[in-house]
Amino acid sequence: MRPCLLCFLLLLSACMGRDREPVVPPPRVPADLLEPVPGYTGPVPTTEGQLSSALIAERRGRLEANSKLTSISEILRQ
Repeated sequence: MRPCLLCFLLLLSACMGRDREPVVPPPRVPADLLEPVPGYTGPVPTTEGQLSSALIAERRGRLEANSKLTSISEILRQ
């Protein structure tokens, strides 16, 4: 069975010709990197404490989203 597969691959590669580029599949990006990152999703802050909590949550969400974008760009660079 293995010699048949080897012959098949050799014949298939011979049909491509020299002027064509091989088809490369797109890189696989893990699904967790493609999920959206929520920032602050609570009610509109009315006090300074609530505003502070909302800003911290928004910053954490932004940092997580940026780290995901960095990971995706490293995967696509390969």
